[in-house]
Amino acid sequence: MSNPFQYGAELKPAQVVNRKQEIRDVTRAVAEHGRVFLLGPRRFGKTAILRAATVAAQRAGAIVIRLDAEAYSGVDGLVRAVVTESARLLKSDAARTGEKIMKFFSRLRPVVSYNPMDNSWSGSINADPGAAADQTPLFIEAVDGVARLAADIKKPTALVIDEFHKIIQWGGENTEAQIRAAVQRHTEIGFVFAGSKTTLLNDMTLNPARPFYRMGVRHFLGPLPREEFRRFITRGFETGDYRVDPKAVEDILDVSEDVPYNVQALSSVAWEMLGDEEGSALTTQLIRRSLALLVGRDGPFYLTVWNGLTSTQQRVLTAAVRERGVGLSSGAVTQKYGVSASTISKTLRFLEEREILRREEQKDSVRWRLEDPFFAAWLKA
Repeated sequence: MSNPFQYGAELKPAQVVNRKQEIRDVTRAVAEHGRVFLLGPRRFGKTAILRAATVAAQRAGAIVIRLDAEAYSGVDGLVRAVVTESARLLKSDAARTGEKIMKFFSRLRPVVSYNPMDNSWSGSINADPGAAADQTPLFIEAVDGVARLAADIKKPTALVIDEFHKIIQWGGENTEAQIRAAVQRHTEIGFVFAGSKTTLLNDMTLNPARPFYRMGVRHFLGPLPREEFRRFITRGFETGDYRVDPKAVEDILDVSEDVPYNVQALSSVAWEMLGDEEGSALTTQLIRRSLALLVGRDGPFYLTVWNGLTSTQQRVLTAAVRERGVGLSSGAVTQKYGVSASTISKTLRFLEEREILRREEQKDSVRWRLEDPFFAAWLKA
């Protein structure tokens, strides 16, 4: 049988565990011209949700332009992608498509070309991206073009941007207000903005002083309920006629800290090891060996990250792992690791900015977790 646990690529809709409400809300936003903000740490399944919702909406006849802002070096690259995707999704002959794109995005002076050999489109814009330091107007023109496209084809249409915070970082201080004005103006299209910079995006959507305050439906992705994941893991291994020790399933969830990507990765390696060794059962011993294999594969990367830190930063990171991320500014911790409370606070912010640690708000405290739980396993080893 093929491995039922997948990681390292976009999950297919059938491989997404739970997240039904999030998928439903994103799909509805596309069909009903809504606004959705999907926030959460990396590896928690945002991209899988966007893909599943996009597939569902497209099956119903919608036009969905879905792009990852992190795939581009600047606003102009993202805008070119919007033009190219618009041409691809029009599904008319090359001449008519070119005419429509010229009409929809006229102020960007687009040029699109079709390659019949692989049935692909490519596009460019002739607007001068260097005319101003703030390229936000290019993105606003792209949004306007998508709105004109929607009005012409008379189908539900949506713009879905993953890692939306990049556009804000590229732009100037007025970027948020400009984009909000465009989103408010174009009620004929849906908007879905997703991102992993949770501190920034939380403030953007919850701070009354900022333009996107309470603008649409807001989902924050946390860990999946364990019962859902237990069933998913158990069912996956049982499809291969393997016996499943419930303690082994619990070990997978513990060491992965319930992060969906890491759960899939560890389960996938355990499945491959069972096949290679002609094993018959998922056991705690197998999980330990699977984890060692995974951590060993990524060891050179972890070593590079570790060596790139100062000794003080290494001590603070070690403290975050050993103290389970809580009480890091307490007197006991600062004395134990020989770092002042102010230095720990400053270093934690640095490690968060480097996306090594992430801040997790709890009811009466804050917990600092590693973005990659397997890095913690490497540090402990």
